[in-house]
Amino acid sequence: MKVGLDKAISYVRSCGDLIENSRLDCILWGKPPGKSVLQKLEGMQNPDGGFSYWLKETKISTVLDTIYILHWFDDLSIKQGPLVDGAIDFIFNHHNEDGSWDEVEDVVNFDPPPFQLPGKIENRVWLSANCAHWLMLFGHAESPKCRGCPVDFLLDSRELDGRLTGYLRATWDCLPVFARYPEDDREPFQKALAATEREFAPQDWEGSYLVWLIRCLRDARMESGHDLVHRSLSELVQKQRPDGSWNSEDGEEYSANATVEALRVLKDYKVI
Repeated sequence: MKVGLDKAISYVRSCGDLIENSRLDCILWGKPPGKSVLQKLEGMQNPDGGFSYWLKETKISTVLDTIYILHWFDDLSIKQGPLVDGAIDFIFNHHNEDGSWDEVEDVVNFDPPPFQLPGKIENRVWLSANCAHWLMLFGHAESPKCRGCPVDFLLDSRELDGRLTGYLRATWDCLPVFARYPEDDREPFQKALAATEREFAPQDWEGSYLVWLIRCLRDARMESGHDLVHRSLSELVQKQRPDGSWNSEDGEEYSANATVEALRVLKDYKVI
């Protein structure tokens, strides 16, 4: 697998913003974020600890936006401190007693995308899987702040074949969770993995969508020699565009972000 690394770096340098370039520096060279980057992140964080990213013009914090910013903190090797603590507290403040998460009600006033509408079961399942995945990654899998057990909700949200109800991405986000919990039962993980393999269709996916899967496989501690991991990485390399970038399912303006995300998983799996 041959990656055009120099072209990818040049693309991010020319098209990426301050945070994207800092994430790149940390991923590739272990360079910690500078003061200007931390100030930018602090300016993005709302007083309630949450973030507005996809609905950035609204300045209302959403669960989806806040959990997504944890991806950036992971890239920047920021695992603790006021920024992270505020985000984690915001996420737990919106945790439900049945173990699930739903989006904040206020988003309905700002024309959110369909996948961010509160009250829809497919959105609740994916958001809950996403939150459980990333809270676990940040060391909060069994936090006393939990109001209910996320694993129980996710197990109850499975179809007979092990796939999570709704979006395929929900099944991916469950892989890291099911790989660890419950520790005495591998059946949920094996069924979710089988469902993922059955619906593997990278030819139909944007680069950023495939990266999401690979990041979930990484967090499930799956080795590069596993067939699904190997195929996913090979397909991702092939999706690099002539200018060095990867495309984003969210549109061309997010291609620099997608490129940073692609380089992250390629670095993690020692492809670059």
